[in-house]
Amino acid sequence: MVYVGSMISRLPVTVPRTTTIGQAAQEMARTGVGALLVVDSDRLVGIVTDRDIVIRGVARGVGADGRIDALMTTDVVTVPAGMGVERAYEIFRDHAVRRLPVVDGRRIVGIVTVDDLLIRSERQMADLVHPVHDETFAPHREPAPPVVTGRPTDRAASRSVRRGAGVHGANGRAASMVSMIRVSESPVFPRRTGVLRAHPGDTLIIHSHVPRTADRSGEICAARSDNGDPPFAVRWTDTGTVSFVFPGPDAEVRHQGEAARPQATAGATRN
Repeated sequence: MVYVGSMISRLPVTVPRTTTIGQAAQEMARTGVGALLVVDSDRLVGIVTDRDIVIRGVARGVGADGRIDALMTTDVVTVPAGMGVERAYEIFRDHAVRRLPVVDGRRIVGIVTVDDLLIRSERQMADLVHPVHDETFAPHREPAPPVVTGRPTDRAASRSVRRGAGVHGANGRAASMVSMIRVSESPVFPRRTGVLRAHPGDTLIIHSHVPRTADRSGEICAARSDNGDPPFAVRWTDTGTVSFVFPGPDAEVRHQGEAARPQATAGATRN
């Protein structure tokens, strides 16, 4: 559990209740805060904000030499430093305030604001979204090569494939992946819809949208289910590494024995 006290980033700024409005404004400017805690000795008696000074003071003609306790809010809602952050959300909602003084016993230890909670929420969302974004657009997990049953792995053939040799597998199909990495002649590859399914031995091709940039391909080593549902474990031809991939709309599966599609596209010219 995250506690309110852990969200305090600076010491509280307090002023005596006898402080003038002008002095309070200067203290806000000096410390860079928008609210001051008003105390009587060590006892919290109120809170005053920059908005209070403008609305309750300047707008009503109260001079800068007036006392700040004439403008402060006296019904101050405080929260203990050991309270959970989730409860703080509820208090902000129920009391419609933007700042909550934090106390440890009778001692004032800081202020937590709505902005603090928003920043915390934003960071939590960023921590959640960034890995998802990276995995979706640039899969990077590199587990150990999966054990594929029923189809022995020929490492020598794999090395030959990466060198462009025309090695044939047991099923007679050409194992060379180099011929399958072609240059996309269309600046925008026709986007696929629907779910791809594949099986070990098929080839996954990720088509490039950038002219004169090679597509990326790799041999599918394993699928999530017997039906061939993604994600796929793909051994990439260009790096020899294996990663798990959820194919996007620019992906194509070329099944074993399937001929390569013609590269020419209507109206497309190679730069």
